[in-house]
Amino acid sequence: MSRLAINGGTPIRTKPFPSQITTGEEEAQAAAAVIRSGRLSHFRGSWNENFYGGEQIKAFEKEWAEKFNVKYAISVNSATSGLIVACGAIGLAPGDEVIVTPWSMSCSATAPLWWNAIPVFADIEYDYYCLDPKSIEERITERTKAIIAVDLFGQPYDREAINAIAKKYNLMVIEDAAQAIGSYANIYSENKIVYRSKYAGTIGNLGIYSLTHGKHLTSGEGGVIVTNDSDLAFRCQLIRNHAEAVVNDLINTDKKIDAGDAYIANNAGNMLGLNVRMTEVEAAIARCQLQKLDGFVETKQKNVKAFDDAIADIPAITSSPIRDNCTHSYYVQAFKWDSNKANGLHRDKFIKAVKAELAPEEGRESEGVPIGGGYIKPLNLFPLFQNERLYGGTSYPFNLAPRGNMAENYTQGSCPVAEHLWKEELFLWRLHSLPLTEKDIDDVGKAFHKVWENRKELN
Repeated sequence: MSRLAINGGTPIRTKPFPSQITTGEEEAQAAAAVIRSGRLSHFRGSWNENFYGGEQIKAFEKEWAEKFNVKYAISVNSATSGLIVACGAIGLAPGDEVIVTPWSMSCSATAPLWWNAIPVFADIEYDYYCLDPKSIEERITERTKAIIAVDLFGQPYDREAINAIAKKYNLMVIEDAAQAIGSYANIYSENKIVYRSKYAGTIGNLGIYSLTHGKHLTSGEGGVIVTNDSDLAFRCQLIRNHAEAVVNDLINTDKKIDAGDAYIANNAGNMLGLNVRMTEVEAAIARCQLQKLDGFVETKQKNVKAFDDAIADIPAITSSPIRDNCTHSYYVQAFKWDSNKANGLHRDKFIKAVKAELAPEEGRESEGVPIGGGYIKPLNLFPLFQNERLYGGTSYPFNLAPRGNMAENYTQGSCPVAEHLWKEELFLWRLHSLPLTEKDIDDVGKAFHKVWENRKELN
């Protein structure tokens, strides 16, 4: 009889893994207090004292800015909205180009399209999975206006190289730190003292964080934009909350306004806004979650090390490195698979067999065991970019590119590193995010070793 569960054998584990629930009594009490107040939102889409939101929103933004050592934090209803707002705040116009990554949540690439700007894909680094600076520079044209640099899987992008490129070509950097909250860039030591100079999310012109379910911190849904630029901050606040109405009020008001407000009133009368505001309940929950961030990150890092140790002796598996002078907050834990060291066994067959040995997460049983091969299909291969059709089925705004059709950038082979890792090498999991016991970690290690030792059954 087969020893592997995928072939009818007995699995290593049938008990579900514990659920990744990070909220508790503190969040429940905070939410209940807001509900009892009867004011679930204080925002008003006009120029008055409630333009900036209510008590919980203002307190949350202040605490977030203090935590991440930035001047401004702007809450929004999602990180997706945050990216769209940021693209508007930097003044993207139809036909402008933005360098984006093929490997991230789709919104990291589609946000420029909301302003009729054109996403241009650069390839990623083989080791760290963030945008490759060399590939970025190869894609820059006279129409390039910005770079959306994603801190993929939990560590910052190549700050020195990419920021230098941005300076050289006068580009804005929007940092998508949705997966990397709590990571540091530019770690250095002096006289045995370790200095952490910049949080992920604070190393570009604008940074975006996510508070959706499954991220390091959650308020159900939500996001935060950070910046040290007063004009960018106010533009974000305007786009978040009915800019066109508020600018009209500003232009016609007799009230004293600050320098940032005056800049908008005098120079951006045609600014278009949204309603992507966070609620008071979400802000109250997020304030509680923020207090727990350091502990959450430490737990992830501890679990990652334990998992690395558990499967380090499997020759075909390599743990992903951490960029020099950075830390990693591990939204997911990523590995590479070398089929040459497994007698040609493909990653997908191996991972499928491992998953058969384990159980899913409690409360998310329908999703299966949280281990996956390849992350996501590279975004340049999505139908939106393959077909170059958007508004009303037209080719706008893709047809604004002076080189005409963007097919060369959007077709298979244009981002070879991302495409290869997706098909062949990379696998990842979020098991490390769960509240694990030693036995939980041991079960995962046993499942991997069982499949490795009996891999001939898979050929």
